[in-house]
Amino acid sequence: WAGWLGCAVMLGGILLAEILLFAAIAPNFATTQNAAEVVRLGVESGLLAIALTPVVITGGIDLSSGALLGLAAVTWGALWRDAGWSPAAAAGGALAVGAAGGALNGWLVARWNLSPLIVTLGSLSLFRGLAEGLTGGVDNYTGLPAPFLWLGQHLAVAIFVCVVVVCALTAWQGVPRLRQMGASTG
Repeated sequence: WAGWLGCAVMLGGILLAEILLFAAIAPNFATTQNAAEVVRLGVESGLLAIALTPVVITGGIDLSSGALLGLAAVTWGALWRDAGWSPAAAAGGALAVGAAGGALNGWLVARWNLSPLIVTLGSLSLFRGLAEGLTGGVDNYTGLPAPFLWLGQHLAVAIFVCVVVVCALTAWQGVPRLRQMGASTG
């Protein structure tokens, strides 16, 4: 623990120095509006990090998570704008696509004992190709309803932070078991 604690204190000191430096040289850095924006933009990375932690702890790797996230986002846009689904129904469809992509990777690795590196490298190309096929490589999904944008840009910050904290605490409960699994498979 002493080595881990020392590293954590050192990283915390570096982060504090960085914050103080940017606050001194950039007038808009140390504002509540900027802090909220950093949190809002950090939620996506935080959720991906939480989802990938068990994969890494057990000795695996997932190269396709970003491409699958992109495919889910494109699916949401296509279902909402092109198919006329409500934003909530389109979110359910996007979650289903994400779950199916993850299940495909998991099935190939667990059932067929294929290398996670090779499986996720292949599915990265698959998910990217599907997203590009849905958009034709040029289409984007804009013109979202104002209440939906307000939810994502204002109210959702607090909700997103709560979701990340709950997911992190839930994942933390399983870390000791995952370490055992990683040790037994490595």
